[in-house]
Amino acid sequence: MTDIAASIQAPALPSALRPRGFAALALAYLAVYFALNLLTEGRSLNGSPITLWSPDNALSVMLIMESWAFTPVVLVAQIVTDFAISHVNYSTPAVICAETTLVAGYLGMAMALRRGFGLNIRNMRPRDLIAVMAVSPLGAAITGLVYCGALVGVGAMAPGSFVGAFAGFWIGDSAAMGIVIPAMGALLRVAAAKPWRGATIGDPLVHLAVTLIFLMFVIAFSASNIQHRYLFNLAYLPMLLIGLRFGYDTAAIVLLFVQIFLVGALDWFHVIDRRFDGYQVMMFILAVSGQALGAVATEWEAARTKLRSQQIELAKVSERATNGAMAAAMAHEISQPLASIATYVYGARRVLESGQSLDIALSALRKAEGEATRARLIIERLRDFVATGDMTRELVDIDELVETIMRLEDDAARGRGVMLKRVGVQPISLQANVDRVGVEQAFANLVLNAIEAAPASGGRVAVSLSARDRFAVLAVEDNGPGVDPEIADRLFEPFETTKPRGMGLGLPLAKEIATRHGGRLRWLPVVPAGARFELELPLE
Repeated sequence: MTDIAASIQAPALPSALRPRGFAALALAYLAVYFALNLLTEGRSLNGSPITLWSPDNALSVMLIMESWAFTPVVLVAQIVTDFAISHVNYSTPAVICAETTLVAGYLGMAMALRRGFGLNIRNMRPRDLIAVMAVSPLGAAITGLVYCGALVGVGAMAPGSFVGAFAGFWIGDSAAMGIVIPAMGALLRVAAAKPWRGATIGDPLVHLAVTLIFLMFVIAFSASNIQHRYLFNLAYLPMLLIGLRFGYDTAAIVLLFVQIFLVGALDWFHVIDRRFDGYQVMMFILAVSGQALGAVATEWEAARTKLRSQQIELAKVSERATNGAMAAAMAHEISQPLASIATYVYGARRVLESGQSLDIALSALRKAEGEATRARLIIERLRDFVATGDMTRELVDIDELVETIMRLEDDAARGRGVMLKRVGVQPISLQANVDRVGVEQAFANLVLNAIEAAPASGGRVAVSLSARDRFAVLAVEDNGPGVDPEIADRLFEPFETTKPRGMGLGLPLAKEIATRHGGRLRWLPVVPAGARFELELPLE
């Protein structure tokens, strides 16, 4: 029973919803809310609770986003503020009715941001800006219509004041939420990142200080004389530069300071409400522009960082793939000489055990010794070839090279009952400056593939050497089933094979060797059945 009870324990509550955390956050909200109302009371409209700059309302929406359980706290704050700070002159039931509609609007906006767009104020991302800028004006408009309508309905506002009150409410709440919510999210992100512990905080601080001083003078000059209002447009230049240079978080935080400076300057110079509205509209446009550019810059930098990390990871994967390809190619290439060594040693042992001629046994051992030397050279050359692409070139008689491969693969052909023969002997010597071991291995792969593809009974493999346009053409033709159409287009890609125990590395390696010599490897179908591979090498 204890185990069952432990398995169905309720999940831990978020810290904000635990009694102590809930109380602490509610008290902090109330303190800040009342302070903001005292500071913005000077911009109230006709003795109503509506102000032209409403950061307290943005604070209420953010609190409800933490949990809808804070809704009663917000409602209490609204009611107490109406009586204690706004000094409304209508009845308590009318206040409760009006403020309930207002808090219902905030609840809807908070749920739209949190549930609809997945916005988390503790982990706001630049892309969440779209949600804030979409919900803030629309939600403020709907809430303002309902709230102002409720004020008119309870007799707290004259019907003729409805339009002006609604416009002031909409502008004040839209500007506040479009600036305060992104700024708060940015502050939380910056606090979590602890940038002050790094060594790069000085440069942004200097830029911010210079920018804020510049904006302070712009706001002061534009607010002191209404005819100079156009000077506020100069604020776009540093804000756009900040967004582009430092990204979304910095732009959102600076915009909050700009708004505070702007409101302070407008109050200092006693700018009338009608002009105050115009500045708030310009400020909202500035906020959208600066934050949008900052979000684009941040996303671009994040994409660059992700691209760099992917390139680093790709380099690691490529390195591992190269090492794996080298190991696979080495295993593929040395399997042939190792198989020949085993065959020769086994034959020599059988000859010695049967008491036959010692010369036969010695001949087999000499061939095994040659195959062991060949395996060592293959490993050394393949290591350099795969790792660095280095080749040791020398002047090679191609005719002699073909004869060498014919002798090496003759035993494999006879073991399968396949007739291996050379046709069309070249009357003159063909020489090329090539890596002997690499070309031998490439050509040996073609011959061995042809032997394995030819029928075990009645199989034929024809090898030829000819000259074509300053190229030596080493051709191998068999009478097997030919190339499977399913892999014809991928024939020279690594690990493409139809052999039960094949690795699919012989042809890709042979093609790479031909390419690095300035030649090529191609295949041609043979009628009625079979395949022909041609290895072309530039002549000396």
